[in-house]
Amino acid sequence: MKKFESQTYYEILDIPVQATPFEIRQAYKSALAIYNEDSLATYSFFSELERQEVLKRIEEAFLILTDQDKRADYDRQLIHDGKIAAAAVEKKEKKKAVPLFQTKNVVEKNALFKRIQDRIRETDVKGIAEGMLSKDLISGSDLRNLRESVGIGIEEIYEVTRITASTLKAIEQDEYDKLPTAIYLKNFLKSYAEILQVDSEKIIAGYMKNLSQNTPS
Repeated sequence: MKKFESQTYYEILDIPVQATPFEIRQAYKSALAIYNEDSLATYSFFSELERQEVLKRIEEAFLILTDQDKRADYDRQLIHDGKIAAAAVEKKEKKKAVPLFQTKNVVEKNALFKRIQDRIRETDVKGIAEGMLSKDLISGSDLRNLRESVGIGIEEIYEVTRITASTLKAIEQDEYDKLPTAIYLKNFLKSYAEILQVDSEKIIAGYMKNLSQNTPS
């Protein structure tokens, strides 16, 4: 898992290098909503100092990535430092912005969320969930087993939470070197747990403890 200060602006906003200006703005708004002072997502999980540091980096990321010239300079620096491939930037130049009318609206998201909840109610996951929550250490495979037991796909989790598929896979496959910084990871785990209707605090505590025991300090 990368340290927060070493993450690129793309990683901070959890967007691909090829992200369009519209996608950057959407990610920026989502990030601000998550780490707003009144947001329940940050309550009890992050200190005020951590929250302010995250907001500062989010603002920096937005200002650089929405300025065409500054973004080009930033991309060149990332390529020089070996943090992104030149091919990724070339692919970005060819990517067209997604029209606003193609994005999912609130009604569609709510309908999808309801379908997920219906599946959970129709499936006997109580035993699986209780077994997982009784563990001191919770792994990504534990989370994946619970998700798969109710037939929920990675894409559906993404549609509701906007956590990218690559990040979700890194969490479920315990790919520690690909995980976001702890501040983001805790929030992603909270969203993941809430969709599956399990205790988010236990999920966060168990996963983070497992992570700390499997990564160098």
